[in-house]
Amino acid sequence: MLIGQFLSNADFSIQKADSIQQALEKLQDMLCKELVVLNGDEYIGFVNESVLLDADNEEAPISSIKINTAPIQLKFNQHPYDALVMTTVYNSSLVPILDQDNKYIGVSTQLDILKAISLIQSQNESGAIIVLSIGLHDFSLSQISHLVESDNCRILNCATKINLESDSIEVTLKVDKSNINALLNSFLRHNYIVMETHNTVAAFDDTADRYQQLMNYINI
Repeated sequence: MLIGQFLSNADFSIQKADSIQQALEKLQDMLCKELVVLNGDEYIGFVNESVLLDADNEEAPISSIKINTAPIQLKFNQHPYDALVMTTVYNSSLVPILDQDNKYIGVSTQLDILKAISLIQSQNESGAIIVLSIGLHDFSLSQISHLVESDNCRILNCATKINLESDSIEVTLKVDKSNINALLNSFLRHNYIVMETHNTVAAFDDTADRYQQLMNYINI
């Protein structure tokens, strides 16, 4: 999965020869706080709302003010995780995407990146989420996989977080099965600590039940 597959349909760019007033109007139209500055199809950098508002002459071109030239850019064939890191490190709402010739082809917004990560982590798939705590030296992904597969489940996603204070590792699993009682018992028998469980299907079912109860009440 490539970040170039998750480009925004909106145009968040402005040419460096355009006026500061044009940039401010575009910010207002786009309901955003920053724009990508281009010279033709060459990526230059960013301008944000505060810098534009501080400008003395709104008729002056964008090139007359300070442009943020931090290396906030990715190639189209990089991974969405790279985009997530970039938005975090630079606190940016947009990540410019370049083609193989370093020409600008668009941006991925925070929402576009979130959609990409959601697909990667199978968040749209029904099933259950299990959070385990394991001793740092006892962690074995192959053993966890074996226990999951023994219960006729598949791991859709796995994430880990190390806790050095307790010398343990927190493992978050997304499995493709909603009824996980047998799997939880299996984890407990093998001395895993089950910290949390979340059943995505049950959550949706509960919402549907509440909606139906409300409709029944209204119809009384």
